[in-house]
Amino acid sequence: TLQPVLSQRTEDVLTYDALRWAWCSVNTRSVFMSRPSNSFLSGPDNYALAPFLDLLNHRPDVQVKAGFNNQTKCYEIRSVCGTQRYEQAFINYGPHDNQRLLLEYGFVTMSSPHSVVYVETDLICDVLRDDKSLDQKMKFLKENNFLHVVFLIPVSNLTVSSEGPSWRLMVALRLLSLPQTLHHLWRAALHGQVVGEKTEARSNQTARTLCQQLLKDTQMALDKILHLLAQCGQPDREQLEVVKALRKEEMWILECCVKALKDSVHLDDEMSSCKANLGAMS
Repeated sequence: TLQPVLSQRTEDVLTYDALRWAWCSVNTRSVFMSRPSNSFLSGPDNYALAPFLDLLNHRPDVQVKAGFNNQTKCYEIRSVCGTQRYEQAFINYGPHDNQRLLLEYGFVTMSSPHSVVYVETDLICDVLRDDKSLDQKMKFLKENNFLHVVFLIPVSNLTVSSEGPSWRLMVALRLLSLPQTLHHLWRAALHGQVVGEKTEARSNQTARTLCQQLLKDTQMALDKILHLLAQCGQPDREQLEVVKALRKEEMWILECCVKALKDSVHLDDEMSSCKANLGAMS
């Protein structure tokens, strides 16, 4: 199709590097835009490029309405709360964490309320590798659409934040902490029910082990980045600084998560002690 408009041979122009450049250029700058189907394109045609749009900076606490106005024939962005005269006009790319912002748009933002660290199933399996029923439990989670893989993100919603593990991660760990003899409780655990103090303690300990392993991996990545920064030129340095900022944020999130998990154990111990004392008094 492109051969007539190209002065060179197609294979000399449509190289892998050219494809990667084109994909990144479009993917990091495209907006969703509903429009009639086009006979020249296959599949849904919902992407559009809006010139100058990426000159507006993202801020997670800003509310805007954006879309193509069929009457004015313009792509318009309207601030919900307004923008003061002479102040910078921001837009909101959506409730994305910094890993998604870096992968999709090439930048990170500080103090994002959506920041998380993703926990891959491979790491969970490695931590729980001594469990003989691990494969059966993982199969059960997958059959119930609990471990959902999405584009560019290893595992959907198996995350930790600065406040602690996500609900979905703790449900998965609670089920994985159950012994084979309590197979009849797997469904209850999948629905988020607490299935015993020992199971809660085991799942909490597994979550801490995961965070500590992620902390070790993140520190190794940071050391590698610092080593590369000492050797690279300016263009690579700018990109590495962005990745370094993401990794440092991940370190902070993981450290906060470990603290939150330890605090929850102390709180549980205090509650158990209170119950024991009340029982003795009665």
